[in-house]
Amino acid sequence: MTALRPARPARRVGIAGPGGDAKPDPWAGGAGDAGYHDEDDKEGSKEGSAAAPAFSARRSASGSGTRPGGGARLGGRPVVLGWRVLLVCMLVAGLVGGAISGLAVAITTGDTSVEPVKTLGVGSPAPVTDRRTVAAVAAAALPTVVTVDVGGVGDDGSGGTGSGVIISSDGYILTNNHVIAPAVANGSPISVRRYQEFGQIQAQVVGRDPQTDLAVLRIPAPAPLPAATLGQSGSLVVGAPIVAIGAPLGLSGTVTTGVVSALDRNPTVPAENGTVATVLIGAIQIDAAINPGNSGGPLLDALGQVVGINAAIAAVPGHEEQTQSGSIGVGFAIPVDFARSVAQELIATGRATHPYVGASAATVTAGEATATGGVPGARLVSLVSDGPVARAGLRVGDVITRIDANTIRGTNDLLVAARLHRVGDKVIVTYVRGGVTATAQMTLQEQQN
Repeated sequence: MTALRPARPARRVGIAGPGGDAKPDPWAGGAGDAGYHDEDDKEGSKEGSAAAPAFSARRSASGSGTRPGGGARLGGRPVVLGWRVLLVCMLVAGLVGGAISGLAVAITTGDTSVEPVKTLGVGSPAPVTDRRTVAAVAAAALPTVVTVDVGGVGDDGSGGTGSGVIISSDGYILTNNHVIAPAVANGSPISVRRYQEFGQIQAQVVGRDPQTDLAVLRIPAPAPLPAATLGQSGSLVVGAPIVAIGAPLGLSGTVTTGVVSALDRNPTVPAENGTVATVLIGAIQIDAAINPGNSGGPLLDALGQVVGINAAIAAVPGHEEQTQSGSIGVGFAIPVDFARSVAQELIATGRATHPYVGASAATVTAGEATATGGVPGARLVSLVSDGPVARAGLRVGDVITRIDANTIRGTNDLLVAARLHRVGDKVIVTYVRGGVTATAQMTLQEQQN
């Protein structure tokens, strides 16, 4: 069986780049010079901050950005202009550029002022065929993707990198919990670098949830930031084109492409570097290359909308213990429909709630069911007193085979079916007792740690 491992923060590679020692004040308005920088911010970040402002219903499409082009040529011959003409052209270009930039901000944010928002918006359904070129998708999405730098998590005390995506123009960033967990445990600094900027920006931990491997950071936003559009992962189909963006091996702004290989996978990612084992709920399987450092970066559909958060890669059997495994064409992303609801809870309260059934169970495989004359599913081993299944009238030994429309083939399916709902939801449980199939209504409760 193929083993899984989180596409965890990459150890930095030694790539030299321009940039001096001076860094802008992370809470000031300047964006910094364009370029590449690999120096850790020494200021620490603290978890458990004051409640973050609520999100506005207005959502913005992701901004776009391109690098400056080269000189113009007409008819294959160079154009020679006098200095007075050049000066006039430069002044006109500056005025036009400023007007266009102001218009772009107004279009992207709906307003030039940052207002609190209450919910994260929902984009259009994902197309099943290519709608935009990969270059167009990348140009629009890259400004919304950040590199997350965590200090002091390596064996030699060096830092590592992960990825994240800006989900609100007022500075909220969605990433994986396993990207920042070691830094939080060690009290190490967490900072981010925006696309084509080398200045480190101190990040504050708004909230994190180890059970879903999601976390929300926040950076200052003196002016509205380009924010990604969150799409609809439920509209994806197998074979649909996708684009992944992140910082594999510390290489910020890396773009890879592929297709949706499968849907509704529930892989278990083992505990690592102080994190807990995580079941990725209804994960999207992709063949786009993602590697250590891609964790927390966005998975995009053909419209450039975020449909998942890249989280884990499979490892070749027998090589699970390698500290840095690479892509073998089997990666997994957390669906954005699920990630959106968790992010909203983290922003509102700093924590996420998890519904559960209130029981320990064992998997009954199809083979075991055939051998014993039973049915495959999740056999209840013990019940929590006054928990959901106990209140619904189920007993130890009952085999749950379905929750609402979700078939239960084992304990993972039982966990997934519960987490697809909210605390307080009422669901119909189908179970088998003594060879007789029955149903009961069950009210999901919040799992207490």
